[in-house]
Amino acid sequence: MLYSKIPNTLKKLCFDVLSMTKSSARSFDFLRNVLTCSASYLKKASQLGTEEYREVLQYRHDNPGMTIEVMEKKPAANRPASITFAQMEKFISLCRDSENRLNQFQKIKSLSKIQSSPYSYVKTWFLNNYANYSEQPEFDEEGFVKVKTKSQMEAEAVAQKAETEAEAKIIEEENKTESAA
Repeated sequence: MLYSKIPNTLKKLCFDVLSMTKSSARSFDFLRNVLTCSASYLKKASQLGTEEYREVLQYRHDNPGMTIEVMEKKPAANRPASITFAQMEKFISLCRDSENRLNQFQKIKSLSKIQSSPYSYVKTWFLNNYANYSEQPEFDEEGFVKVKTKSQMEAEAVAQKAETEAEAKIIEEENKTESAA
């Protein structure tokens, strides 16, 4: 079912129920009839008499056929907690075409002065454009640090995940053919 075809009253109901939850330990998707919970929430819900246990019972009573999923843990962001402008400049100076990059950095610093949080503005720009800052550096053939943007890093992660899944599928198919023989 397309989201646009869902009546506004149901959309509002979904929002109201989700906003009433006391924590982000769980959420209920009315469209898929799925309760998504953190592992710690499910552990508490497995103990008789707890508030979480009663909530899951109520969800089951109100939504027959409901399934429960465990929330996926998000990997820890590999981002520095704090980084100074001097550290940013030093990193940029180690990259290819550092003069142009440093000029761009100075322009971003100037633009940040009109923002409500200048440091946050510059840091966000820096980490989006130099996403591999906090990783072990890779160097090109001339000794410059290879720069990767956030989108490049995300694309690499997706490609690596797809490659791993493809390898797992091949191994699974090989095991099926071996067991069939």
